[in-house]
Amino acid sequence: MRALRHLAHIRSHSPGTQPLLRRAGFTLIELIAVMAIIMILAVALLPRVNAAFENAQVTACQANLRKIGEGLVQYHGIKDRWPRDPGVGFIAAIVAEGIWEDTETSTKTLSCPAVESEYLTPSMDGIPLGDWYTDRTRVDGSWSAYAGRDTRNFPLRKFPASGKKILVSDDNDPEGNHRLMTNVLFGDWAVRGIDVFEEREEGRADEEQEFVIVGPDARREDLRALTLD
Repeated sequence: MRALRHLAHIRSHSPGTQPLLRRAGFTLIELIAVMAIIMILAVALLPRVNAAFENAQVTACQANLRKIGEGLVQYHGIKDRWPRDPGVGFIAAIVAEGIWEDTETSTKTLSCPAVESEYLTPSMDGIPLGDWYTDRTRVDGSWSAYAGRDTRNFPLRKFPASGKKILVSDDNDPEGNHRLMTNVLFGDWAVRGIDVFEEREEGRADEEQEFVIVGPDARREDLRALTLD
C-alpha cells in the first residue's frame, strides 16, 4: 500500500503529467438552452403579469369611485343638493364649487387611472394638473374617462339615491378603461364591477364586445342614465 501511494505521488509530480483544468463559463449550446428556457418562462408568465396589472388598475379605479362618492356626500352636506351639471360636470362640481381643492390629487381622483393622463384632453391642451376641473363649462368625457349622471334627463330626486341608480362609471369610450370590467358607483355608495362576460350571458352584450357600453346607447337600462357630455 505504501508503495502504491509513493508511485501516485511520483506521477502527480512528474514533469510530463499535466493537472486537469476546470472549465470556466458556459458553452454556446448551454447559453442557448438557458436563453430558450428564459424566453419560455417569459411567454408563460406574461399573461399573468398583464392580468395582475389590469387587476391593479381596476382596484385603483374602484378606490377613486369610492372617494368620488365621499366627495358627493360632502358636496350635498354643504350645498344641500346634488350637482346640477351632467356627465363629467357632475363630478367636476366637487372641485369647481370648492368642496375639494383644485390639486393634482383631486385631478387624479376624478380621472380613471387606467387611461394615461397624456391622452386626456386637458393634458393634450397643455392644461396643468390641478386646473382641470375648475371651469365646468369646458369639461366633457374626454377629460376624465368617467361618465357621470345625466342630471337633465335622469335627475336625482332624493339623497342618498337608491342603490339601483348609477351615479358614475367608467366611460369605456372608445376602447374601454378596463378591458373586461366596467366599474360603477351606485346611489348607495357601493362600488361594483360589471363583467362583460355576465352581460353576454344576459344578452346585454355581443360576443365580440370587450367592454360594457354606457350612456344613451347602453343595453343596460340603468347605464343609460349616464352621459359623456
